[in-house]
Amino acid sequence: MSSKLITLDGPSGVGKTTIGKKLASDLNLDFISSGMIYRAIAAHFNKKGVSTINEINITSKNPIIYKIDGETYQEDELYSPEINKKSSEIAQLLEIRNIVSNILRFLYNSSANGLVVEGRDMGSVVFQDADLKIYLDASEATRSKRRLAQSGSKESIEDIRTRDSRDINRKISPLVVPINALVINNEDMTIEEIIKLIKENLKLQ
Repeated sequence: MSSKLITLDGPSGVGKTTIGKKLASDLNLDFISSGMIYRAIAAHFNKKGVSTINEINITSKNPIIYKIDGETYQEDELYSPEINKKSSEIAQLLEIRNIVSNILRFLYNSSANGLVVEGRDMGSVVFQDADLKIYLDASEATRSKRRLAQSGSKESIEDIRTRDSRDINRKISPLVVPINALVINNEDMTIEEIIKLIKENLKLQ
């Protein structure tokens, strides 16, 4: 059986990580959040006062733990206004995007059964030939509530608005709906309903 590849794109707070983890678990696939890689790099830059990295490794997938040039970063440490701002800034840099893209491609090529990967340009740029490309969306108010819960109230609706603007308007890999993507507005959908819809579309591929 060939490895499956499913991409989840969409703006901040739309539920990509929650849905991606559940989908990957149901399908026995690996899951990775590209946003967490950017956040880990941003945290490292802020902590060390540098703008380059030599080595990055994922030392644990559950919970996710990154090791960058000898420093360890865990997922629950990567939500703060400072990291939000820095990760959004470095995501506009081609050299950083190339580093993250190479990591993601390596993870897919080394996966046993396949990968579910979420981000802003997974289906539009990094994995244009994915088996199924999904674009999730919801209102700004709904996404803000979800993000506040996920970040422990460390992100505001202003943070969401600023990040949306940066992601949509950046020159390199802006947030767009990937070609041939399944678009799901999950404003009033349960996770179970979303997962069911994705699985139904995956069978059609």
